Amino acid sequence: MNMLFIGNFLSRSNGSQSISELIADRLQQEGIIHALKASHAQNRILRLGHILVSSFFKRYSVMHIDVFSGNSFLFARLASFIGKVRGKKIVLTLHGGALHEYYRNREEVFKRLFKNTIVRTPSNFLRNFFDSQNLSVSYCPNPVKLTDFDYQRSNVKPFGLLWVRAFAKIYNPNMAVLVLQQIVNDFPEATLTMVGPDKGQQKETEELIKRLNLIDRVTITGPVANNKLAIYYQSHAVYLNTTSYESFGVAVVEAASCGVPIVSFKIGEIPYIWSDERNILLCDSGDIVTMAAQVKRILSDAKLSQHLSVNARKRAEDFSWEKIKCRWTELLTNNERN
Repeated sequence: MNMLFIGNFLSRSNGSQSISELIADRLQQEGIIHALKASHAQNRILRLGHILVSSFFKRYSVMHIDVFSGNSFLFARLASFIGKVRGKKIVLTLHGGALHEYYRNREEVFKRLFKNTIVRTPSNFLRNFFDSQNLSVSYCPNPVKLTDFDYQRSNVKPFGLLWVRAFAKIYNPNMAVLVLQQIVNDFPEATLTMVGPDKGQQKETEELIKRLNLIDRVTITGPVANNKLAIYYQSHAVYLNTTSYESFGVAVVEAASCGVPIVSFKIGEIPYIWSDERNILLCDSGDIVTMAAQVKRILSDAKLSQHLSVNARKRAEDFSWEKIKCRWTELLTNNERN
């Protein structure tokens, strides 16, 4: 069976494998499908062209489309329309953590997009929202390649904080810096490592670091290939998740798999997946003071750190490919449409 995946497949250029790329590769490796992908192009115009050509002319039985807000939403609409005209089975996966806000002024557009399709999401938060709008969405969590993220806590920087995201406004990199500022008086050896590409916010973050006299404490690595991230998770004492939206939180699961204790804002899918005080410490979105206090608890309490570490790894194992694969094989034999 040929299956066309519509989304961003940029691992060749940036080393980061998207969830759909992981799924497509695993299904193909196991002989379940022959995977077609659109697109590998970084340029948006070239990417759109590749998506349209593939949707029109490729031979496939099933089209799978990643749905985000912004320009990607338009790409999803166009690909879905072509697939429906060609009589193909369409599967939408809702990824964007802000889709519930994006929906507000586009209700009819969403209803047309969802019509005669199978709609899934890795987010119980999004599923519940769309259910409240009388739109049927099923839950299918993202798989994580746990073999790339071994549990390892033997080489940890005792007071090292870690932040892994793109330097973009929605991920709030400045808040990680402010958390560091809050704890340095109590933990003079505290440091912060920030990993991720610049999406327009890095200069502002660097200026904040200078203004707070934290230059010697903060390391910005730039982008790191996904299969190299484990080294960072395994060597830091606390992982900070400061994003404003979270439709699933792959980075959080990856961090948990490696056993680094996590402190996160209580947003989107996070409280649906994780249990406060059991496998994570939570605080309200934007509450830097409480986030810093939670970090201090971990750094000063070895038993709490170990408790969170072990339980986080156990939870991460629920998202292994072996446990998620059956949901995809069932999908390929399911004829249900909205």
